[in-house]
Amino acid sequence: MTQHIIIIGFKSAGKSSIGKILANRLACEFLDLDDKIIQWHEQKTGEKMTCRSMMKKYGDDYFRHLEHKIFGKMLTADSQTVLAVGGGTPMMKANRELMKNHTVIHIDTPKEIIIERIMKTGKPAFFPDDRSPFQAFHELWEERDPVFKKIAGITVENTRTIEDAVKKILSRLPIQLKMT
Repeated sequence: MTQHIIIIGFKSAGKSSIGKILANRLACEFLDLDDKIIQWHEQKTGEKMTCRSMMKKYGDDYFRHLEHKIFGKMLTADSQTVLAVGGGTPMMKANRELMKNHTVIHIDTPKEIIIERIMKTGKPAFFPDDRSPFQAFHELWEERDPVFKKIAGITVENTRTIEDAVKKILSRLPIQLKMT
């Protein structure tokens, strides 16, 4: 089985930006789970929608089922890939099982930076309507952050530049992943 590098963290932590550069440095493919979900949904339904729109229109259960299915398929690639997954992906036990035997990297970015980045694009679909965005964010942080920290083999703070975060990851990766 090919060992992949899976990047986890909260929405807007920098997972995709870091993942693209990391994959380039490791001379392997970068894949973004959300992009794959959007592509699959459009191919099957003809609807071009964002993940946020899918969640709003079809509900969380539909989206999470689709996410799990596509994530599992992505992990069957024969050559090493760097995969960025959505912030909610690790919350499903079945997805955490899929992550075993792979290198899981948690991009840890301070809460203040995350909420500022999230709110620049408007209230996300995964924030409940009956709570303020800040209350909803805090509740999600308290639920997700311990899971991210528990399953990560490597945690890197993204508090400086994307390049700095990539250097930290490269210095902590097992040598066999750097040589693939």
